Amino acid sequence: MTFRKATQADAAAIAQMEKRYIECPWSENVVRQTLADELSTIYLLCEGEKVIGYGGLKMVFDTAEIYNIAVHEEHRRKGCATEILQKLLAHAVVHGGKEVFLEVNENNVAACKLYMAHGFKISHMRKNYYTNGHALILRLEI
Repeated sequence: MTFRKATQADAAAIAQMEKRYIECPWSENVVRQTLADELSTIYLLCEGEKVIGYGGLKMVFDTAEIYNIAVHEEHRRKGCATEILQKLLAHAVVHGGKEVFLEVNENNVAACKLYMAHGFKISHMRKNYYTNGHALILRLEI
């Protein structure tokens, strides 16, 4: 499996994955705006030409914010989300990051386990942020 940076040509496919796997999905227009933002990067994890998953982040000075990580269902439980997270963390380090933030639904057990296993700690909570739970704001010093 390999990584490549997403381009505008990937916006529709990313938006489809957002719609399928993300609780509060981005529209294709928002994906396009993010891809045009010089502070943001979306990486695609690919097997040959096929996109297996993606992850995105934004760097603002020495702080990174991870947007979303998604993996197609048939590739879950194979370490793909871990690879994507590690790629995003490496990007943050290379670009001078000192800390990383992200937001996750407290009921997304798999995602919470992934982030906690990589050292993220709860910074604070946004109560009733999601229709089915609170948002945990996680932070990692890098």
